[in-house]
Amino acid sequence: MFQKKFNLLFLLTIFIFLVIKIPQIDFRYGDENIYFYMGQLITHGFLPYQDFFFASPPFEILFNAFLILIFGFNIFVLKIVPLISVVGVAVILYVLLRYWKKTFAGLMAVIFYLFSFLILTTSDYSSGVQLTVFLFLLTIYFLEKDKPLLAALISVLTMLTRLYALPILLAVFIYYFVTKRRSSKIFASLATILFLIVNLFLWLVFKNNYLSDVYLYHFLKFEELDRSLVWNFFLRWDFVLIVFGILAIFIVKFRKIYLSVFCLISGVIFLLFFKDIYYLYFNLILPFLVLLATLAVLELAKTFSYTNSGAVISFILIVVLLAGVSGYNVYFYFKDHAKTARIEYLKNFNQFILENSESDDKIYGSFEITPLVAGMTGRSIAGNFVDTNNKTFSTGLFKLSDREKILIAEKVKFIITKTLVDQKGNLLEFGNFISLDFLTKNCLVVKKYPIYKDYSSNLTLLWQCFFD
Repeated sequence: MFQKKFNLLFLLTIFIFLVIKIPQIDFRYGDENIYFYMGQLITHGFLPYQDFFFASPPFEILFNAFLILIFGFNIFVLKIVPLISVVGVAVILYVLLRYWKKTFAGLMAVIFYLFSFLILTTSDYSSGVQLTVFLFLLTIYFLEKDKPLLAALISVLTMLTRLYALPILLAVFIYYFVTKRRSSKIFASLATILFLIVNLFLWLVFKNNYLSDVYLYHFLKFEELDRSLVWNFFLRWDFVLIVFGILAIFIVKFRKIYLSVFCLISGVIFLLFFKDIYYLYFNLILPFLVLLATLAVLELAKTFSYTNSGAVISFILIVVLLAGVSGYNVYFYFKDHAKTARIEYLKNFNQFILENSESDDKIYGSFEITPLVAGMTGRSIAGNFVDTNNKTFSTGLFKLSDREKILIAEKVKFIITKTLVDQKGNLLEFGNFISLDFLTKNCLVVKKYPIYKDYSSNLTLLWQCFFD
């Protein structure tokens, strides 16, 4: 009876989360548009590491290509993937805790997780991290169920999605090496062999391009965002989970807690020392923080639960805590972040490009919007230069002078810059993917679109270029 009620509440929680999040799916600025367009390039016969630069292993963009083959360049379909991945993590948390005979804790963990500020603000943004987290949680599930072969296969897919999963997968191995030595040896051996085989195959196919794009690039790139600001944002908004998560290490006696502790410590070390972190990366540690916080709350509740009235008080306090934290996060999500970084003018923008260019004309520009425009208008990106992030130039892997020569050779038609301008209209920032000298010599601004709510920019400029 109680199990059915918990299952219904679990489904209701997921339903409420999706009701909140699905309407927020929209066109947004960001590097997610890179991964969508790269998926489309693959469907047209282009290959990563050979025909275009891609800084991660290929599983995510291959998955995007598969979706595009079925549904076309459908942004709703592509952006539903991180939401489904997040719900998948919630399902695994619930199933794991129920497997550990802690069904009520499972329901609490799902609420804490889905309505954390981090998940509310990042779960409709396709960065690859949500899929990565889902896959390594699935790896843990199969290890718990003593299925090391399946765990190894899934762990390889995890690393082929994003390499930053590796530190946490090592922590998972350490935990299971202590608790399930035979299974852990099978898991680690097979996962290592498969991962090496796949990487060897990719290297044989793409030669040093693969090593340069996927490995060397991450050693060369710099820290773009202020690390302290990123940490402060996470500490501020999910402070309750952090406090209870740390407390759990000292008060919870449940043996399975060490799995979360190992993974949390490994993830925190990675976030502290990796040169270039973003708020999205905290998704890597959130499930383990949630598990610890949930167990800590229940451990504290036991102090009131030795009488019937005490048990009622404990239950009420837990409900108030869950409702308070979730309600607070939902309120400030809608107040400050739900409408941020939306591309409100995209329909008119695309229409102008379609009406003022031929089908074989090329475009180029900011990675935050140009790949999305290319995918929707059918105008290809010059040189397949999809990822124009500043880091691709600062690492020395690409030279701006060489890039601009190719833009001239291909007679690029439009260049899109997402810019920051002051009150006098002076350009303060528009990225290192093009020089102002190139733009002023070869191009004219034909359209200006104000950006009303963004994290960094306030104006998009569309430049039309002219070459003899």
